[in-house]
Amino acid sequence: MTGGGDDAGRVLRYVGGPWDGAEVGWSEEDGEAAGAYVIVDGWGEERAVYEPVPGEDPLVWHYRGPIVA
Repeated sequence: MTGGGDDAGRVLRYVGGPWDGAEVGWSEEDGEAAGAYVIVDGWGEERAVYEPVPGEDPLVWHYRGPIVA
């Protein structure tokens, strides 16, 4: 994620799960903030699912549980 451009200073925040409290820079160049399957050390093929809550801040992603990738 670049964190640059006109949106410099915007931050994506993870809530809950193994990445709770982590923050990363976000810019329009990074695309739409729709969620992600995040790699977690020690989880093997499972990934942590993070998604924004519909109608709330799209740059606050909440842990939804594990998924096998």
